[in-house]
Amino acid sequence: MEAGIELMELGVSTLLFSSHHIVDAVREIARLGHRRIELFCELAGLDVDTVEDATVRRLSDLAEEFRLNYSIHPPLVNTAALDEGERAVAIHKYRAALALSGRLGIRDMVIHSGHRPCRQVNAEQSRALARGILRAVGETATNAGVRLLLENTGWHEHAILDTPDDLLELAESACPPDTGLLLDTGHAVLQHFDVGECARMWLPRLAQVHAHDNNGEFDDHLPLGEGVIDWSSLIGALAGAGWDGVFMLELGACTDAAGRLAESLDLVAKYAGARCEAPGMRTGNA
Repeated sequence: MEAGIELMELGVSTLLFSSHHIVDAVREIARLGHRRIELFCELAGLDVDTVEDATVRRLSDLAEEFRLNYSIHPPLVNTAALDEGERAVAIHKYRAALALSGRLGIRDMVIHSGHRPCRQVNAEQSRALARGILRAVGETATNAGVRLLLENTGWHEHAILDTPDDLLELAESACPPDTGLLLDTGHAVLQHFDVGECARMWLPRLAQVHAHDNNGEFDDHLPLGEGVIDWSSLIGALAGAGWDGVFMLELGACTDAAGRLAESLDLVAKYAGARCEAPGMRTGNA
């Protein structure tokens, strides 16, 4: 490997085993040799309001046994909600996920840019709504020592981002200074953005990629190479820039999950060459 080239870190989301209890999903991924794991709070056992102490202990034990490094994806809420009750719920869920992060020693939490709550609210108005929740959650995250990862969300008639620049503006105007950008490849396609160009525009603030494919119509979370995304362009841009963030495989549940995951990893290796970490090599925060 060329001296001085930084390495991207590979990770796997528990979305791949979304029919499992969260503990079983983590164990399956760890047994496949992966050490960077995203905990998705929509899985059984990880409801942020009712998660049991025993589940937290089991996740902590797995982290110690396999030397795992967790990040967390909160429940699916709309950061740009219009209704005051829905906004209060969104803030509560994000703050509850931050509290859970503290119990598990997690230092990275995904937060969505939001989506238009209705046709009567345009994208610019929706971004203004999102700023209020981002600021409220950002203050809590700073106090908790957790870095936010702002993800591009909202597409088709629910689009909140007119251009990739809008995600940068949201981060700079409403989020803590250490907030990283999270490029969701499937969402970018549905937003009619060029995935490789997003990566280039968002460097060096890009902290993580949610990698999955689709056919340009729905958020299918397909394995890499089964949709329309130009992975050569994206991975080449990241590797060429010496990017050392987290390349998180966020594949949906499927038959032969281990085999489909391996195929996606082979595609990453094909285009990244020596510039990505093999599963299990790194344990530090990205």
